[in-house]
Amino acid sequence: MPTPRTIKLVGIFGLLVPVIFVSIFPLLVMISTSFKTSQEVYIPPPTFLPRAPTLQNYVDIWNVVPLGTYFWNSLLIGLGSTFASLVLAIPAAYALARYRFAGKNFYVLFLLGIQMFPPIVLILGLFRLVAGFNMLDNLLTIIVLNAVFGLSFNTWMLMGFFMTIPQEIEEAAMMDGNSRVGAMLRMVMPLSWPGITAVSIFSFMNGWNEFTLPLTFLRSQDKLPLTIGLFKFVTRFKVEWHQLMAASLLATLVVVVLFMIVQEQLTRGMVAFSEK
Repeated sequence: MPTPRTIKLVGIFGLLVPVIFVSIFPLLVMISTSFKTSQEVYIPPPTFLPRAPTLQNYVDIWNVVPLGTYFWNSLLIGLGSTFASLVLAIPAAYALARYRFAGKNFYVLFLLGIQMFPPIVLILGLFRLVAGFNMLDNLLTIIVLNAVFGLSFNTWMLMGFFMTIPQEIEEAAMMDGNSRVGAMLRMVMPLSWPGITAVSIFSFMNGWNEFTLPLTFLRSQDKLPLTIGLFKFVTRFKVEWHQLMAASLLATLVVVVLFMIVQEQLTRGMVAFSEK
């Protein structure tokens, strides 16, 4: 007779396995399609595994479109918006975590609430504003706007991390002659590094995956990010699925590698935030 623990484990795995398979199935299809030829992609019935696997798609995508330029532009948007957002979010989050003032709780809820408004509802007003400043077709515009849209979320997250650090540490540093800013930079920032890393990853992913803002404000081919550049594989009469999947897989690998590099810091940051 199976024990209740065994029955429970079987039930859990019986539920998890289908969920995991459904979740990773699109990724498996993307990987499989990236190794197929253009003829096999459209041959009915569709095959899951490629009959004649080829790496030619990964060679051709660099010649069909300026993929290297698209990668570079996405990297600039991701890193630039992350840096700009953190420069503003860190002092704001520290102030919210350490100071008391009238309306603080409302302001914190306001920061969380404005995240519910998608950028698309503001796109018309933003277009007129950007055009008025003559900043259309400029990567700096995308970096600034993306940083602004992520600022409230980053501030809210970092505030939670700063609240987990005892104030006595800063008070001891200030008794040794440090100013408030010096205590924050020398004591709070090093202890908050896992949290800052976690917020940086989320901010970078938002910049890397940004689609609406570049589609609206960029026109020059040499300024398009990867999210827009992938549409070059969608022609008027045909979709080059084999090349599109190869390019998409490379774009996905960038984020996966980044996660692997900072996995430990990211995990520590999320655990610290859950204990807030």
